[in-house]
Amino acid sequence: MAELLKILAVALVTVLAHVIVRQTRPEIAMIISIAGGIVIIILAVNALSSVINSFYHIFNSTGVDTSLLVPLIKIIAIGYIAEFGANICYDAGVSSIADKVLFAGKLIILLLSLPIITTVVDMVVALL
Repeated sequence: MAELLKILAVALVTVLAHVIVRQTRPEIAMIISIAGGIVIIILAVNALSSVINSFYHIFNSTGVDTSLLVPLIKIIAIGYIAEFGANICYDAGVSSIADKVLFAGKLIILLLSLPIITTVVDMVVALL
């Protein structure tokens, strides 16, 4: 709860600064938005350790190889980073680039998911 309040405070300050500066210097307003977004991401990443510990516990309790945890975390991170990058592009008014960022993120996620898919298929085959 405290982390969310910190994030909300940064978001409100960022939005307020963006609105004030946008009227006179729109290029600086975009930089303020990007900087605020980066601070929010840093604050959110601090809460990530409990999520990773939960995934590790799930993997250990189910007997799934924990080496698959790294690609899973990378997949989640790439999804969030691609969405963040695309939103920056949308905010800048370049939706065609935003769509390409999202497409590239999806392709990279597909590539990283291949070991997970292979492991799941091997597990199913072993059950048969």
